[in-house]
Amino acid sequence: MEVSRMSYQNILVGVDGSKQADMAFEKAVDTAKTNDAKLYLLSIINGERYPSTGPGGYGFVSHSIYDSAIETMQKKLADYKKKAEAAGIKAVETDVKVGNAKVELAERYPKENDIDLIIIGATGLNVVGRLLVGSTAAYTIREAPCDVTVVKTNLKNQKLDIKETTYPEM
Repeated sequence: MEVSRMSYQNILVGVDGSKQADMAFEKAVDTAKTNDAKLYLLSIINGERYPSTGPGGYGFVSHSIYDSAIETMQKKLADYKKKAEAAGIKAVETDVKVGNAKVELAERYPKENDIDLIIIGATGLNVVGRLLVGSTAAYTIREAPCDVTVVKTNLKNQKLDIKETTYPEM
């Protein structure tokens, strides 16, 4: 009996500067190479609603306050893109969005770009933190229109020491 292998053409990896995202990036590059797929590198600057003086009491803060964060992430994504291209990935696209990280990563971006696999790092938040802010990985698994791989190990399948995480303790 022949076992069929899944083939992915458009792979999305969420990048936020954390160790978990670095591991997800490494596995996404490996997967993109194996499938000769296009690799999308996406970073989302969380831009939720904030209180304002608008008629409803809430409104969107001017996106100009995110300019510095956007510029920083664009530079990081440019470095990731160089690494992916050096590894042999022919098509790499980068993007930085401002919005709800969960919705952008799990729903909007995949639908707009015909993504068939999302690769993200597992969170480094502790149990209390996950209860308070929720898990982007859990939301993505639940809501994405495609396959999702949650990365917990590096390319050698070694688990990340939680003390190395870039997320703050809550």
